[in-house]
Amino acid sequence: MNKDVANPWVSFIALLFATFVTVEAAAFQAPVLPSVTAHFSIPVNLAALILIFYFVAVAVFAPMMGRLGDQHGRRRMISIGLVVFGIAELMAAWAPSFWLFLVARFLQGLGVACIFPAVFSYVNRLFAEDQRGMALGVLMVMMTLGAASGGLLGGLMVDAFGWRSVYLVSGALALLGLIPLRWVPEGRGEAVSGRFDWLGAVLLLSTITALLSLPTWAANFGRDSWVTWSIVVVGVTSLLWLWRHSGRQVAPILDVSLLKDRRFAVPSAIYWIQMILSSGVVYSLAFFINTRPGGSAAQFGMVTLALYGSTMLASPIAGKLIDRVEPRRVATLSLVGSLLALILFSRMDTSVPLVSVLLLVGFIGLMMGANSPALMKLALGAVPQHKSGAGSGLFSMLRDLGLPTGSSLALAIFGLSSSFHTRRVAEQTANELGLNEQQAAELLQAATQRGTEVSAELTAVLLESGARVEQVLENITVASLGGAISSVGYLLTGLLVVALALTPFLGRRADVQAVSGDAGAVASR
Repeated sequence: MNKDVANPWVSFIALLFATFVTVEAAAFQAPVLPSVTAHFSIPVNLAALILIFYFVAVAVFAPMMGRLGDQHGRRRMISIGLVVFGIAELMAAWAPSFWLFLVARFLQGLGVACIFPAVFSYVNRLFAEDQRGMALGVLMVMMTLGAASGGLLGGLMVDAFGWRSVYLVSGALALLGLIPLRWVPEGRGEAVSGRFDWLGAVLLLSTITALLSLPTWAANFGRDSWVTWSIVVVGVTSLLWLWRHSGRQVAPILDVSLLKDRRFAVPSAIYWIQMILSSGVVYSLAFFINTRPGGSAAQFGMVTLALYGSTMLASPIAGKLIDRVEPRRVATLSLVGSLLALILFSRMDTSVPLVSVLLLVGFIGLMMGANSPALMKLALGAVPQHKSGAGSGLFSMLRDLGLPTGSSLALAIFGLSSSFHTRRVAEQTANELGLNEQQAAELLQAATQRGTEVSAELTAVLLESGARVEQVLENITVASLGGAISSVGYLLTGLLVVALALTPFLGRRADVQAVSGDAGAVASR
């Protein structure tokens, strides 16, 4: 442990409280979203902006606030973040219009961007190299606990007190989080020469906003719309310009030198892929479990509990383990285990028992819980001390980009595959039953649009063939869901293969120690 701090764990617990509050508040959005959508009378497509505004702010400002924490004090940035976050939560609770509510969501993301990079950087500041794994494991427990409890508690509060109560409670907790920060020592990096990179900040904002919002605009205007392609051009152009600009700056918003160092870039990339996998599994199962015959929202709640609960159990064990063995070994074995689980995930159909789904998802959670501390230790340990805030901010940005990317990809593939298989099975059924063109079109419409009434003529034709309307529609749904979940599984499996292909390039413990300055200390023990 750091000899400059009397009891590092006391300081770390104070930091964990701030982390828990912000992660739980983010998880509150799932049960709140339908109520907020209904309150402001907005279409479901625009409801995605509630999530996008938050994630844009987090992803864009995390590297920025990490660098400012290096210069002006990391505890100070956490304090500012809690104040901004708390006020923004209270603002959201009383927002008179949807657009002011979105402003509040953006400010919430800004507050979180101040908090996370500083908390990550304190792991290196408070703990010696052979104790950081355990600290990161505990950090993952708190983050997972916040994610697991947020959905449940948020739903209970919405049902009992209304959606505003969620933001009022989160705001009050954030402001209370300022009290334990008195036990956290101030930390800074080396002063960075050069002016603040305003152009880099604008380019980063343009890049992230365009790329994250692309699925929403494509869904509203169409894939071939000039609006959609304009967003693509803006995103790609901003990204290329940002990369070139950052390489010429003394103190860039996006530190390209870190991304060029494989010791940081490779574990960060694998962690980003893991976030995509986690989000993709959750959001695809949300539709699969709820839509299949006999499925319900309560069953999906059990699935999320199995995923996050097992992650929470595995994280501290893996954290302790990587303090003694090579983190790259733990990461590689965890990815192999995840690959086997995703192969089974790809083979699921609607007949699989809920218990089997829970066991499979629980195993995926165990693998993610084992992998996360190892990747975090490798990535954050490969950041020089004077760039700790900037590096943890960049790592935090990649993490926060992975979650919306995974949900967007999974839902897009799930929706497209479901539509394809619905049409295919409906046409096949119509041919087998000898339906005419008009009856086949009616059957397809009933299969794709829930609640559509089936004409008496089609009902009679189906009965003559020995089939009931409900049974025919259920068979089509079963086939479409099975095809959709398989398609998502294949996508996620392919991404995981890419992650496994990167593992030989993960740094060894000695490589990381050479950057963090712990090599001599470890060698002397």
